[in-house]
Amino acid sequence: MSSDVAHLLEEALLLPTEAQTELVEALLERSEPSLGFLDQQVGTVIRRMQKVRDGSSTVVSAADAHDQVLDSLKLRA
Repeated sequence: MSSDVAHLLEEALLLPTEAQTELVEALLERSEPSLGFLDQQVGTVIRRMQKVRDGSSTVVSAADAHDQVLDSLKLRA
């Protein structure tokens, strides 16, 4: 990590949590993923699809997935 980036990181960590999240979201929206990252993501999708095909994993509906996320967030509160 360059000294400029390290300095920006130190400054960003001084921000309130909500501002840090906004900064991360803004950076991600303006970033282009590397080919290596995209290759890893495609590999993950292919492995997961194969697990569904061979029956070692099951598909969860979007509604159920959202409910599970909401339930897990309620447990943290």
